[in-house]
Amino acid sequence: MNRQDRELTAPRKLTNEETTRLRSLLRSELRLPPAAKDTHGGSGSSQVSIGSDDPLAQQAEEDAADLLDYTFAMIANGKDVGYVVEELKSMEMDICDGEAAERMGGCLAKYLREIGEGGGS
Repeated sequence: MNRQDRELTAPRKLTNEETTRLRSLLRSELRLPPAAKDTHGGSGSSQVSIGSDDPLAQQAEEDAADLLDYTFAMIANGKDVGYVVEELKSMEMDICDGEAAERMGGCLAKYLREIGEGGGS
């Protein structure tokens, strides 16, 4: 990710549709166990909807929801992509290691550029 990407912030408040789409994109970059993947029904909701009896998958799903909620709080508070990435890395979560945080940052930067140019969602 280049310096320009790291300095990007949301150009405005995201619409519900944009938030749902971005949440889905970011979630796909997390290191979730197979049983936890796509159990949220594609809604992008932070609601935990566990499709497995596996406690590790359940914990991963809850961690993903919390991490994405925090990510969106940072975006709403005007934090730039670089700040978000460093914050995610510092959390040292199994589902979001340094590589996953960087991938999320790249995804976030691309999406923020698109909506800034009027091509979001």
